[in-house]
Amino acid sequence: MSSILSTPNTSTTPDQPGHWVVTKFGTPSVLKWESWDPNSEFSAAKVLIRVIVAGIAGVDNIQRAGGYPLPQTINPGFTTGYDFVGEIVALGDSVPRESGLTVGDRVASVCITGAHATHIVLSYSELIRIERTDDPVKVAALPLNYMTAWGMLKHSGVQLPPGSSILIGSASGGLGTAVAQLVTAFDMNIKMIGTCSPSKFNYLRSLGVEPVDRNAPDLVEQVRALTDGEGVDVAYDGVCSEASLQRSLSVTKADVGRVVVFGVMSEIAADGSGMQLSVGDILASRLQPRMSFYGVDVLYSRNAGLADFYGILEKVRSGKLVPVIAKLFRLSEAVEAHENLISGSIVKGKMLFIVDADLAAQHDI
Repeated sequence: MSSILSTPNTSTTPDQPGHWVVTKFGTPSVLKWESWDPNSEFSAAKVLIRVIVAGIAGVDNIQRAGGYPLPQTINPGFTTGYDFVGEIVALGDSVPRESGLTVGDRVASVCITGAHATHIVLSYSELIRIERTDDPVKVAALPLNYMTAWGMLKHSGVQLPPGSSILIGSASGGLGTAVAQLVTAFDMNIKMIGTCSPSKFNYLRSLGVEPVDRNAPDLVEQVRALTDGEGVDVAYDGVCSEASLQRSLSVTKADVGRVVVFGVMSEIAADGSGMQLSVGDILASRLQPRMSFYGVDVLYSRNAGLADFYGILEKVRSGKLVPVIAKLFRLSEAVEAHENLISGSIVKGKMLFIVDADLAAQHDI
């Protein structure tokens, strides 16, 4: 096992296992690289996986800032990283044969924490098997961003038959991009309007989205003009400030339009140093009638989400869906990656860590 554990990686310790640790809640500078032995967490019921590519997302920003309401993120000392693609290094003796997993298999996962590392130890039930022929970079964009986007469209309690209309908040980001691409790849025939800065208008148009300036004082009027005065059926809101929620509700159809919240970026300090309220408190105090929150979770990815994941993966395999990658980072560049999460300036699609050194070389990073 030791030779596998020393597979070259792109961290600051390229020949040793390690992970990024949130030493305290605050700006990206609180992240510290630490060497560790994955075998210390390995057991008969677990699977040891070498991380090949790990996702980078807004939720990592929230976790590092101290606002994510799960037991494993309440106190510092954890590793960020919500999803990844990796390779099985070892299977515990208690992992059932019917799981179908073997050493050397490629897998994807929604792990919520722990992926910003060279290795991770998980239950077999948290893993989704993929083929070795699947592009790990493309697949790594799917577990969080594209599965969440699919859930926002299909499992968030809204109805979007052909001919419906939606407003995608922060449409150039990872989730907004995923929503737009899925609508197109699955021929949903939904009119898409998206908010972004003017510099990203052409990018949204390339996705089939009609752009509007997110800071325009007449944004509501613009959206209504694009929907024959009616408003959209659903507005997706990733900011969740009181003003943003009211604006999102105002652009929907009177009495029947819905707002689906997918993020709470309004409460993160401008420098990413912290949050005034936790996600749970924000949602409890601000959601009104015709508003709901949607986020992908482990239970969805293990159960109903499996069929959804493989359906999306088939679109990737066929070439009908090509996930947009905003930027690839080496694992050693975690602080820079988190700084980009805060600024949002480069984000057009999904950001990823390439952990496998050979794969990084193939991508010239």
